[in-house]
Amino acid sequence: MERSRIVAARALVLVAILAATGRAGEPVGPTREFEVRGDRPFLGGRPVDLWGIRCANTLHSTAVTDIHINNFDRMIAHGINLIGVSIQGSNGGWPDPGAGLDGFRRDGRLRPEVADRLEALVRAADRRGMVVEVGILSPRKDQNLHDEAAIRRAIEEAGRFLVARGLKNVFVDLMHEFDQSERIDHALLREPDGAAKKARLTAVAPDVEVGVCPSFPSDTADSYPGMDVRIIQKAAPIPSEGFGVNIETLRRDVFEDDGVFNEGSIAAILDDCRRYLDAPNAVMIFHSAYTQGITNRSGTAPHPEAGGYGTSATDRGIRFYDDWVRDHVGRYEYPDHIQADAPAGRQP
Repeated sequence: MERSRIVAARALVLVAILAATGRAGEPVGPTREFEVRGDRPFLGGRPVDLWGIRCANTLHSTAVTDIHINNFDRMIAHGINLIGVSIQGSNGGWPDPGAGLDGFRRDGRLRPEVADRLEALVRAADRRGMVVEVGILSPRKDQNLHDEAAIRRAIEEAGRFLVARGLKNVFVDLMHEFDQSERIDHALLREPDGAAKKARLTAVAPDVEVGVCPSFPSDTADSYPGMDVRIIQKAAPIPSEGFGVNIETLRRDVFEDDGVFNEGSIAAILDDCRRYLDAPNAVMIFHSAYTQGITNRSGTAPHPEAGGYGTSATDRGIRFYDDWVRDHVGRYEYPDHIQADAPAGRQP
């Protein structure tokens, strides 16, 4: 009996040690906390300006997650301090749009290996003063969840994981493209009664800054009772009130030829950058096939690296976006963007 008690006690100690350590075994504590105060973002109690990049399939594998983490220093050197990722992987691009990983089991349980990757990414972002937008549910994967109870469990497990692990430098999109007319299977995730349904989803994710991204175009609203962030996508207008985030700007390259843009497309992207530069209450997460798809025509996607300037198949990349943010906003050193000899940008 005594030996059993000793073994049990040692097991509890081991569990406590593991719960207090990260993937590499180092002690961990809570990260800086992301907050919305009025219509402005704060991180660790300091006002911040956010410039993002959408990398929705970052959690696809440990190797893919690590490649993204290894690019964080390059990102902040160019002023990019916000990354968008998804637990239910988004569009996998070409040749398989469904190639994205589903981080939940059918009953809504969070897969532990995906949770591990998410924590590693969020903590690596925190070390650099970055913020992570975490997408929970995707219209390409919602059918994998068995029923409404599984949907609620998925949101609850993700929220509890973030809170229990002290991962505070995040905000959450509970359902990407709510009311998507072609792919959403569960009635809870589409109109009618959208405001009430979104509020029900939000109620199971306490202590996390949340919003719900409407499909675009759609009649469903980007605001509802209980939300913290007005999440929009594509060509949706910038909100005039509240803190707004476009988590998926209009994609201007195609998965079948990712990272290649014509001059008009690059001009339109930089026009978006200027609009968000001039909007003190809103930020954007730049979206491209180059950063999101799995494999794609390039054969090497997703790409967290900048690559080339996107002028041809031998110059694939999004370096034009990185350089624009660096030149107009400045490199990022938490909590500020620091400009060299560049045009004056928005300051937090």
